[in-house]
Order: sequence, then C-alpha cells, then structure tokens
Amino acid sequence: MQKIDSYSKNKRADLYRLMLWSLYAVAVIMKNIFATKRWKIGIIQAPAGYIFEPVTFIAQDVETETRGYSSAKTMVFWGFFLNIIVAACSQLAILLPNASSLEIQSSFEIVLGNVPRILIASLIAYLIGGALNVKIMYHLKMKGNNSLLYRAIVSTVLGQFVDNIIFSNIAFLGIIPISQIIYMSISMTIIETIYEIIFYPITKFLIFKIKEAERKDALI
Repeated sequence: MQKIDSYSKNKRADLYRLMLWSLYAVAVIMKNIFATKRWKIGIIQAPAGYIFEPVTFIAQDVETETRGYSSAKTMVFWGFFLNIIVAACSQLAILLPNASSLEIQSSFEIVLGNVPRILIASLIAYLIGGALNVKIMYHLKMKGNNSLLYRAIVSTVLGQFVDNIIFSNIAFLGIIPISQIIYMSISMTIIETIYEIIFYPITKFLIFKIKEAERKDALI
C-alpha cells in the first residue's frame, strides 16, 4: 500500500511538472505572437503579449524554488529555442504559395511576420532577462533570504527591467527618443511587478503543491 501511495505521488509530481513546462512554453510563444498589437490605458502602454507575463513569472519562480537554478535556466533556454522554431516556421508558412485572398495573406504576414529587428530584440531580451531573473531569485535564496515574496519581487524588478531596456533599445533606438524608450521600459517593469504581486498566491500555492508531491520540505 505504501509503494502504491509513493507511486501515486511520483506520478502526480510528474504531472505538475509537465503542466508547468507546457504552460510556460505556450506563454513565451504567445507573448511574441501577440506582440504585434499594443494596448494603452491612460499613460501606460505595452504589447498585448504581456497578458501572458504572469504565466512566465510563475513558471520561472516555481522551477527555481523547486528544482534550483540549473533547471530554471534550462527552462529559459528551452523557451528561447521554441521561439526560434516558431519564428522559422512562421516565415516558412508566409513564403508558401498563397491560395487564399490577398487580404488573408496580408493579415497572416502582419500577425506572424514580425519585423526582424523586433524579433531579434525580443529573443535577446528574453534570454538575458529570463536568465537574470532566475539567477537573482536563486542567489537570494542561497544567501538565506526566507521571504519568497521578496525574492520574487526583487528578481522580477531587476530581471524584467533589463529585459525591457534591452528590447526597447534594440527595437526602437533611432526610431523613438531615448526618453520614451526609458519611459516605456520603466512602465512595462511596473506592470510586470504588479503582476508578480497579484499572482503571488498562485506562485506560492504551486510551489507548495509540487514540493509536497515530491516529498520535499513544503515550508516556504
């Protein structure tokens, strides 16, 4: 009976891990696809893809807390690799002979045919910002900081600001003023930090459940 119970817990832990990585993969891919549309509320504006930010934050934080820096870094690199595959496949799909109307082809290109400069900016910013986010969170934990909320917020603020400033400079330097680039980077970082705080209970719950399923110390 004990062996059956142990097997059940292991299967549940594997399921949680599979769901976590799957949701992360979907989020990082959709973030780039939805980037072609921008939204604005008051003085704050950001790409529509940022509605997927909470999923990427939660997944990176959970992986760092439950599996450590090495596994979380692998998650970030895996997301980078998937984005390259999607970008390449999108370009191939665009190049295929068109059998639809010109309007459909044009719309298809707008949605999936990201400008190369924007795509490169997004990939580089994601890779550096994501790796920095998990590195800072893991470093704070190793330093003995026992507050999960503090680690999550600090890693998000620093990691995502670097992500945003790299993306904005590569994508828009020479097109819009430097002051607007800095303003946009700060605005997006503020939005992402608010996301982190709002969705913190979900992050904490998932970390607890995965640690419990893997029979690790569930105290966080």
